[in-house]
Amino acid sequence: MSFSYTPLWKTMKNKNICSKTELRERVGITTTTLSKLSKNEYVRMDILDKLCSSLDCEISDVITHISDDNIQVSEVFYQENDVGKLKIVSLFSGIGGFEAGLEESNVSGKIVFSSEIDRFAKISYEANFPNHNLHGDITKIDAKDVPNHDLLIGGFPCQAFSIAGSREGFEDIRGTLFFDVARIIREKKPEFLLLENVKNLVSHDNSKTIRVILNTLNELGYTVDFTIINSSEAGVPQSRDRTYIVAIMDYPSEDFYYDYRSKKIDILKSELNIFGFKGFNFFSDLVFDCVKTVIEDVIEDDVEEKYFFNKEIVTDFLDNTSIDFYEPQQKIVKLFDVPREVINDNERQRRVYSLKGLSPTVLARSDSTKIIVKKDGKLKLRKFTPVENLRVQGFSEGFIKKLKSTNVSDTQLYKQSGNAVSPPVITGILNHFNKYFEQVKVTK
Repeated sequence: MSFSYTPLWKTMKNKNICSKTELRERVGITTTTLSKLSKNEYVRMDILDKLCSSLDCEISDVITHISDDNIQVSEVFYQENDVGKLKIVSLFSGIGGFEAGLEESNVSGKIVFSSEIDRFAKISYEANFPNHNLHGDITKIDAKDVPNHDLLIGGFPCQAFSIAGSREGFEDIRGTLFFDVARIIREKKPEFLLLENVKNLVSHDNSKTIRVILNTLNELGYTVDFTIINSSEAGVPQSRDRTYIVAIMDYPSEDFYYDYRSKKIDILKSELNIFGFKGFNFFSDLVFDCVKTVIEDVIEDDVEEKYFFNKEIVTDFLDNTSIDFYEPQQKIVKLFDVPREVINDNERQRRVYSLKGLSPTVLARSDSTKIIVKKDGKLKLRKFTPVENLRVQGFSEGFIKKLKSTNVSDTQLYKQSGNAVSPPVITGILNHFNKYFEQVKVTK
């Protein structure tokens, strides 16, 4: 007979404890003990008593026994409480951009397994998703230990492959993080895949990288579509191009249509058509149902002084600079470049952007976007706050509030927001995926 601490995570949520870190500090248990609880491993009875005492609950609110030893604990919990929902595995989860997009979508799904290696990102992730069966380094996880699932999601890093021969497929991806995605796919065979990567994945290593990925997915039995989507298409006030890949197991193949979003991808798709690639046209009719926004819609009113550039050389420059402050354009609008004498940084970091336009791509650093605002009757130069970085990515106010409750540093919040996927893009893609979920459910 095995056991599960699933009731503990429910109790934690009912007690308004936002993360496992908060639970550890409140109860006074070690990180090792918390890790054992997360993995459904044995802990001493006195620790269980301590949990019950601190949480003012019964032992049944902390632990439950499972009679069938042959069924994984994680699968038992999710199956018995979420019949009819798509079981989803999230890899390279970060702070949960895919999950935030899922919550806002029309898809009925449940995360049964997630994985993230960065310890600060894990804290942030669990602030919003404490019951998502979060694990660490995916390279150290046996594919057999990942629960069965219907949909795999994740934003894997872009890495070059060492291609030994002319056949670009599974054997060419060893030693990369995409290999860990592929080995889980090969073992578990989920019906659906949704992957995200940087825009340059398409041209990386003369397009060899994307070709290996696509051919690997074909080799594993998937029919695939891919494109580049700018996050502003989903309504967020940021110009952020990212590559998205969707795939369905054994789905009927067809020639790719014209890709109106990217000339590079359209050329690549035309070449793949010639060589009989198993593709379909998922993105060609994807339309985002959204309201367009600009920077002005997401900036904070009351911002701490630490986000302003208050050196005398900056204020003197602003006092003597003519600025068209109300440029009415819904695109990236560069007002001006701050001279190197004022801010000694590279060209991108010296640019100042209009409140009436879009932010450039937010980066994993603190000063990626600079704006001019009016304060005390004067024009002031400042950088985005971490909250504004998260807002231009499309994260909800509720998500941001829980994230800030972890007291993670500004440096980490900038890094996490810059590395995240834009949730509204994921919401739109998943909503479009819904009809395919239903088709496969009917035909298989």
